[in-house]
Amino acid sequence: MEDRKPSPFADLLSGGVWLALAIGIVILSWKMDRLTHLQATIYTAPGLVPALLGIAIAIMGVLLILRSIRAGALGEAQLPRFSPRAHWRILSAVALCLAFALGLLGSGLPFWLAAAIFIATFVFVFQFEEREAAGTLLRGAAYAAVFGLICGGSIHYVFQELFLVRLP
Repeated sequence: MEDRKPSPFADLLSGGVWLALAIGIVILSWKMDRLTHLQATIYTAPGLVPALLGIAIAIMGVLLILRSIRAGALGEAQLPRFSPRAHWRILSAVALCLAFALGLLGSGLPFWLAAAIFIATFVFVFQFEEREAAGTLLRGAAYAAVFGLICGGSIHYVFQELFLVRLP
């Protein structure tokens, strides 16, 4: 793996994407039901934590943009080269997350099982090269399945039973 720093222009683009994402998070958090019919306070509103996280991401995005401008990003205005082969991890993560959000959720599977399938698949995909090289693919698949089931069940329990959040 290369230890090259991204160019200032790449940081500028990344900061812009993070800032746009953060603005979207804050807007959607603001639109969430505040549960006033349940006499909920502002501190227990479901959108509070996502809004705070959105604000934190926005601050980091602005700092990244400012740092990249200070490093000369505006003078180099050249799009970084993107190679799917070199960036397979990010492409795989995006594809798996989309499959979870658009395919598994709302498919009729219980949330804990959908989460377990997603987590197990994610772990298996990202450990595949190392497991294949070591000749432990079957052990890796078993590990991913057990890890996925434990995490899926834990997530369901924590949110459904402790935080009282209804999961899809």
